[in-house]
Amino acid sequence: MLVEIDGAMGEGGGQLLRYSAAISAITGTPIRVYNIRAKRRKPGLRFQHLAALRFLAELVSAEARGLEVGSTEVYFAPRRRPQPGRYRVDIGTAGSVTLFLQAVTPVLLAARGPIQLEVIGGTSVKWSPPYPYFEQVLVPLFRLAGARIESRLLRRGFYPVGGGIVRVATDYSYPLSPIVLDERVQHGPVRGVSYVGNLPCHIAERQKGSAERFLSGRGVAVEGIEVDCRTPARGRGTGIVLWAPGGRGVVGGDALGERGKPAEVVGREAAERLYESISLGVPVDPHASDNLVIYMALARGRSSVLTTRLTSHTETALRLCSMIAGAEYAVKSVDSGALIEVKGVGLSP
Repeated sequence: MLVEIDGAMGEGGGQLLRYSAAISAITGTPIRVYNIRAKRRKPGLRFQHLAALRFLAELVSAEARGLEVGSTEVYFAPRRRPQPGRYRVDIGTAGSVTLFLQAVTPVLLAARGPIQLEVIGGTSVKWSPPYPYFEQVLVPLFRLAGARIESRLLRRGFYPVGGGIVRVATDYSYPLSPIVLDERVQHGPVRGVSYVGNLPCHIAERQKGSAERFLSGRGVAVEGIEVDCRTPARGRGTGIVLWAPGGRGVVGGDALGERGKPAEVVGREAAERLYESISLGVPVDPHASDNLVIYMALARGRSSVLTTRLTSHTETALRLCSMIAGAEYAVKSVDSGALIEVKGVGLSP
């Protein structure tokens, strides 16, 4: 049965479209998405959204219409389960590799065999998670659901050049296990990476020092923040990603450098974002929660995740999983946090 989705609901951005297509590809449910990015200054599909949609269509041999720049309506109807094999996707711009991987990873895991995927694009792009956050925070959380995934960075890619390279390997992982991270935790020592691409290494050192000063000043132990000035990169840029384990979970915080933005400010921003989760003792940070929703919705059993707050991206993901996959969910306000509960459908594609 065709599911029709108003692309203007919730945060109304590209994430809604990527998640809609991903859930459709896994469940085999045809969808029509209209009013795509209607709230944006330039409505409709942008080039960076098309890479994920076209790749998903290839994986499941979907009948797809409207996959072009500026389109405000897309029809997507899968015709087979995802196929194992080797794939290479060049986003073609500095479009975010991590946003691409957020959408396609649960679909890759549904292929009845190994997949090796190489993605070329931006690995440190504004308004998206830097690659180290994907590797050190999201991948460990996905594995709690039983995801069989490995990921490796070969080259960084900064805006506007792009050209970063990430390789991902997956294997069949369904049925997924429920994710239960619903209790306050004591976080372990902070680790991280402060990096630059084609810029002086002292910038990464200053980012690291600023983050360490902020955290240690609040009694947070720092085990080690790596300074990376050697990983090959396209373009010029800087960033820092921090993470801290807590129980079975892990929380993260990140920041990117910008022209005219002191390295000390970059380091402090990442530390502040991490500290929000540490200070409240939650096992999942607010930006990871929306990534977990699909896994929770498709898992066999009830999942529950405690985070600091419900983001618009998380709320949109919950609504989509209910509409397309039939998952049931509830969000409860708890003391200084939000508890997200999802009854999964136990899918085994």
